[in-house]
Amino acid sequence: MKSFDSRTYSVNDYREWHSSDQLVLSPRFQRRSVWSDNAKSYLMDTIVRGKPIPKVFIRQMIDPSSGRSIREVVDGQQRLRTILAFVSDGFVIRKTHNSEHGGQYFSQLPDDVRVQILSYEISTDLLINVSDEEVLDIFARLNSHAVVLNQQEKLNAAHFGPYKRLADDLAHSYFKYWTKNGIITEAKVMRMEDVALTADLLIAMCDGIQSKKAIASYYRRYEEVFPFDVETLQKQFDATMAYMTHVFPEGFKESEFRRVHLHYTLFTAVFHLAYGLPEGDEESAGKISTVTPEKIRARWDHVESIFDAADPADLPAADRQFLTDSRRATTDTAVRARRTKYLVDLALAE
Repeated sequence: MKSFDSRTYSVNDYREWHSSDQLVLSPRFQRRSVWSDNAKSYLMDTIVRGKPIPKVFIRQMIDPSSGRSIREVVDGQQRLRTILAFVSDGFVIRKTHNSEHGGQYFSQLPDDVRVQILSYEISTDLLINVSDEEVLDIFARLNSHAVVLNQQEKLNAAHFGPYKRLADDLAHSYFKYWTKNGIITEAKVMRMEDVALTADLLIAMCDGIQSKKAIASYYRRYEEVFPFDVETLQKQFDATMAYMTHVFPEGFKESEFRRVHLHYTLFTAVFHLAYGLPEGDEESAGKISTVTPEKIRARWDHVESIFDAADPADLPAADRQFLTDSRRATTDTAVRARRTKYLVDLALAE
């Protein structure tokens, strides 16, 4: 027998139930974690933008003494607490999340925005008159089918700052680029590997080439304050990607550069030649205008021949080192820097 009913309730429905003591925000079936101010702001920005949020689970019981319906929150407590606090002027959305409405309490928002928030529909699974044991069984079954989060998915779930937002926005804007070129498959995009690569590239742009292992520390470091101009980074990222596309108009699907670690190297090489990587070689930084894209392409085509070499032992030392570094797919700082320098030197070779 079906023990739940899927419905949608508005924010205003939840507000009215809360004010009339018909909503019990009980933590009995939930983790005791408390959301940060950043997480609360990000949720409300999501609602203001009309984007979906995860569903809520409610157990509806009839109070036999009063005959009133009591709705007990069994999953989604932090989401509902956040929403109810916001519509009661408990906090404001941060300007880093919403430049238009950031810094305003709910009562200070334009009428149409307040109506939009109160009308926002929350997907809700209603568990009707089910016992505690049944509730626990339902969640055990749901968790049995849950996919274990990878590192990037955990980072995105735990952080809401400007660095995370920039990585998300840039990665999503290049969905067709990643998939068309065979750099990241659609399935891996769904597991946020495009965001991981973009976050990695942003680190190189801001602080120079680092180990991929450093990504988590940068999410923590830039959770509250991101001391870089976001618009400048967006323009430089787009310009670097555009130059790569210009040099390789046929794309990368048949190229060694389609491999994620080599695409990272191609990006950092172009970025260094255009703008200069922090802590990078100053002599070669910004020298992209001294050589034509056609010459750079001709020189970087040499990379394909390295991988096709019948006997790597016959290759020059620099080529052998690049081949070894590339085949290992290592993401350590020193190896990444060496691969990038190889491409930069190749591009500027006389």
